[in-house]
Amino acid sequence: MAQDVKCSVDNCSFWKHGNRCSADAISVMNYTEERARTSHETGCRTFKPNHGL
Repeated sequence: MAQDVKCSVDNCSFWKHGNRCSADAISVMNYTEERARTSHETGCRTFKPNHGL
């Protein structure tokens, strides 16, 4: 399992300095009904907006 998850979405509650994700677990979904073939066909379900920004 990856020890260092990078994320550049700085308006996420789990975003930390250095573009690091501080979530305990990551959930990724498939946007298509078929098997995803590119990263553009997937999305992070772990995202939680940081309303403090």
